Amino acid sequence: MKPVRIEIDVSAANDPDSHQWLNRILHKIEDGWHVWDTTNQPEPSEIEATTWIRDRGAQGKWVRELLIKSIERSAWTLAPHGRRVRVMKRPEGANELGPEDATRIAEEPLTILVENRNSDGAFLERVVADLDRSLHQLWRRRGAPIRLDSLGGSGQMPSEVERRMQGIPYRPRLVAVVDSDRKGPDDVESSASHSLKRKCDSLGVPCWIFAKREAENYLPRVLLAERKETGTHHARLVEAWDELSDDQKDFFDMKRGLSEEPTEIEQALFDGLSPADRAILAHGFGPKVHECWTLWHVQAASELTRRGRGDLQRGIELIHKEI
Repeated sequence: MKPVRIEIDVSAANDPDSHQWLNRILHKIEDGWHVWDTTNQPEPSEIEATTWIRDRGAQGKWVRELLIKSIERSAWTLAPHGRRVRVMKRPEGANELGPEDATRIAEEPLTILVENRNSDGAFLERVVADLDRSLHQLWRRRGAPIRLDSLGGSGQMPSEVERRMQGIPYRPRLVAVVDSDRKGPDDVESSASHSLKRKCDSLGVPCWIFAKREAENYLPRVLLAERKETGTHHARLVEAWDELSDDQKDFFDMKRGLSEEPTEIEQALFDGLSPADRAILAHGFGPKVHECWTLWHVQAASELTRRGRGDLQRGIELIHKEI
C-alpha cells in the first residue's frame, strides 16, 4: 500500500483556473498522504515565480513554505511513495494528468481489495506493522489514506476491478490481494485467483496471489501459541503443526485441517504423518484462527519474516507501487 509522488509543472501553476485544484492537492500533501516531488524541477525559482505563488498573500506564503519543505528531503521523503503523477495544464505523456484529474487521484485512498476484510485485513495490518514501518505510519494517518474493501470471495473480484477502471481517465489507486488456494508446492492457483490475476495484468493493477495456500499459512508459531482461551488440545495442535515441514505448513488448511478426501497432491504432501499427528491435525485450528494476527502484545516480526519465505516482502513491494 504508498501515496503518490506528485510533480507540479509550471504550466499548471501559471494557470489561474488550476489553482483551486493545486491547493486541494497540497492539502493532501500537508496531511502526509503524498509527497511533492521537486527532483525533476530545474530551479525552485521557476515555480516560485508562477501566478500560483506570486502576490497571493497568505495563500502564496503557504504554498511557498510547502515548496521549501519539499526541497528539504529531511521534511519530505520519497519513501514509501512509488507511483508518480505529473500535473500539467495540457497532459500528453505517460503519468501526466490535468489538475482536476490529478486532484481526484490525490484525494482517492489507496484501496486494497481482499476476499475477506476481517481475516485478510487483520493479516495485512499485522504484516505491514511488523515488516514495514513507513507503510505502517501511512496506514495510520488521519483520513484513512489506505482502505480495505472486500466482496466476500474471489469470484467477483475480476469484475469489481474492471468496474473500478470504468469512467475515469487514469488508473485508480488499487491493489488486489487473493489466496492461491494451492494444495501443495507443485499445485497451481485456483481458477478464480488465476482469473483475477489475468484481469489485473490486462488493466495494469497490481495483484498479489499468495505463494502459500491462504493468509493464515503465514502465521508463525509465536502467535499460534499465544491464542487466547485455549486448552491442552490447542497446545498439542501447535506442537503437531510445528513438527510439519515448511512446505506442509504452507499448504495445510489452517482452518479446516486435513481433508477427508485429499487430492493426490495433498496425499503426497502429508503422506508421512504419524497416526497421532494426523488425528490432532485433522480438524485444524478452526474458523477464527485469523484472530491470532491481532495479538499485538506478542513480538512476531522475526518469526513472521522467516515464515514469509520472501513472499511477504514481495507483497509489500506490490503495494508500494501504488502508494
